[in-house]
Amino acid sequence: MRISLQLGWVALASLVASAPMAQTDALPPLPPDTTAARYGSSTAVAFTLTEYGFGIGATGRTRLTDDLSIAVELGVGAGRDEREQQFFVGFFGDSIIPFKRNYVLLAPLRIGVEQRLFRRTVEDNFRPFVHASVGPTLALQWPYFEDRNNDGRRDGDEEILGVFEGLREASPRLGAGGTVAVGAAFGRGRTMQSLRFGLSADIFPARVDLLELSPEVESPSRQAFWTPVVTFHVGRLTQ
Repeated sequence: MRISLQLGWVALASLVASAPMAQTDALPPLPPDTTAARYGSSTAVAFTLTEYGFGIGATGRTRLTDDLSIAVELGVGAGRDEREQQFFVGFFGDSIIPFKRNYVLLAPLRIGVEQRLFRRTVEDNFRPFVHASVGPTLALQWPYFEDRNNDGRRDGDEEILGVFEGLREASPRLGAGGTVAVGAAFGRGRTMQSLRFGLSADIFPARVDLLELSPEVESPSRQAFWTPVVTFHVGRLTQ
């Protein structure tokens, strides 16, 4: 009788000891964290909309950590004065911009960082981030009209030039600028899109000449360009 009781206690102890092990073995292993791998380095084409019009560029991004990336972006877009207004005249719809003196092209090169937000708490096909970048900006200006007497004003007999006609007289201005923005990347697989909203500024030591040197025009030149900017990227993940 005593032997049977001892065998019963041994069997009960064995069942209790084996129960946690059986329960542990039944749990599936935790899946690996792959959210960072889905947001690796990438290249993309960038389309921008600013206060001055549309622009286009290219961008490359390299992941430094799971949440931090370094980004390089080169863009090309128009620069102008917010007072410029285009009017269409004549039977063929020719256009004229009163008091405009020069066409201006802005080409910023930006180098900065992107910090991904909420990686572990939001779906991987929606990846919010913040962006900050700085770098040099090239401004290229060339004549809007044929200024025969070089007085900075368009006289009645001076012809308006097409966008590319005066490029041989273009003069550069070198400055610096920066961009701060918030946005989100979305999509699955290798294809990547992102939408970004921010503020961009470019400052030049030498003034950029935009409007005619006329008594009717205040501040015809400027050294700083400030604008809100919306950027849409379409690209491909390279990792």
